Amino acid sequence: MTPPAPTGPAARAAAQAAPTDLRRLLAFRAHGAARLLLGCRARLEDIEGAAAAGQTEVAVLMAYELVQLSLSVRGLRTEGELSYGRDEAGANPFAGVPAEEAEAGLRLAARGLEDATGDPARTEPWLERLRDHLRETEALLGYREPLPDVRSGSGLMKGFKLARTWQPHLQRVGLPDLLPEAWTRRAD
Repeated sequence: MTPPAPTGPAARAAAQAAPTDLRRLLAFRAHGAARLLLGCRARLEDIEGAAAAGQTEVAVLMAYELVQLSLSVRGLRTEGELSYGRDEAGANPFAGVPAEEAEAGLRLAARGLEDATGDPARTEPWLERLRDHLRETEALLGYREPLPDVRSGSGLMKGFKLARTWQPHLQRVGLPDLLPEAWTRRAD
């Protein structure tokens, strides 16, 4: 018996051809990873803390931010915006994202109103679905190994190594740096 074919965003993206535009592929893999590492994972930790403290509204608002940022990473594959300023009126986190994925992500965030009650038996499954959403987004990026946890001691250095690996390629095709200039400029 043949196992069922995988479903979800990662499976659909794998079935699609890789972007043929080198700049788009570099933006997706490099900037998508940076956005995931620096933005999504930080928001997930905030959601976990708010949910544990019984701050349902805070957890849900952060879940909306997390989902929109994660979807913006997915959109980079086709037409998403390289510069994502969530406070900018013109920012569209859903650019290049299929409508059903955007709707599913927003429903997932909204589900926290019922599930992020402070009761671990109800909250933990919702948090796990948010983690699954991020894992699917990360899988789309196509790295052979999981991305490092940049909030850990060893993960931070691995994150800098990832940025240094991509930097010359991004510069060669005229794409912006992964890290803010202030992070890479020497103080001496």
